Amino acid sequence: MLKVTVLMENRKAKHAEGLSCRPGLSLLIDDGETRILFDTGPDAAFIHNAKKMGVSLDGIDWVVLSHGHYDHCGGLRHLQNLPKVLCHPGVYDHKYAGVKFLSRFIAIKKISTQLPSDQKSFHFTKEPYEISNMFIWSGEIASVKTYGYIKKERVVPDTLKDEGALIYKSDKGLVIFTGCGHKGVKNIIEHSRRLTGVKTIYAIVGGMHLRHAMPWRLMFLRNYIQDVNPQQILTCHCTGRWGNLWMPGAEEINTGDVIQIL
Repeated sequence: MLKVTVLMENRKAKHAEGLSCRPGLSLLIDDGETRILFDTGPDAAFIHNAKKMGVSLDGIDWVVLSHGHYDHCGGLRHLQNLPKVLCHPGVYDHKYAGVKFLSRFIAIKKISTQLPSDQKSFHFTKEPYEISNMFIWSGEIASVKTYGYIKKERVVPDTLKDEGALIYKSDKGLVIFTGCGHKGVKNIIEHSRRLTGVKTIYAIVGGMHLRHAMPWRLMFLRNYIQDVNPQQILTCHCTGRWGNLWMPGAEEINTGDVIQIL
């Protein structure tokens, strides 16, 4: 059994009295042997929600950061006794939303955040990483998509090399956890298949960045998902109601939900 507790998501479940919600994502994933905190939302609200839900954050084996946007890793600095943190080194990049006019970059909003300066608990990797016999971190996922800009010695488009997925290898197929899914749902699924050698996709869980997607892109994705035929599609965060309309069999998960998969 794979237990998923939604500690933070854009919306709150109807039964979730006293919980806070923010634009962002934080999931506590537990297979009975390994406990993983997948993203931490934008601030300390996920800790508040865990306490309200009677969920202990002690004994977490890993924090896995999907990518370096503030709504996914902003809460990390609020964790006491920081456990091991697994992420791409690019999560520390200075990321901005903005526009490029002629040769000049105009920043509109910073979309990265303050992360711990003490990195002794961090394991940085660009490559896939085996967390346990069942969990694997995807490493970099090839894509030509860009989202915002990175400021280094110069300003460059952000190809989100730091964005990855968490993959659970069950005997019924793969369960794939996405943060925002900027890399594209198809790219993430095909990368996961190549990495593990497993073709069957049992479930896709998380944000899928479809709230402003064009209908022709969504029609293509709908046909692809029908071919893949996952048993569960659990969407949240940046998937959006619009995106859900095009995802066959999709169910929304909200702050306060506890889901059992497999």
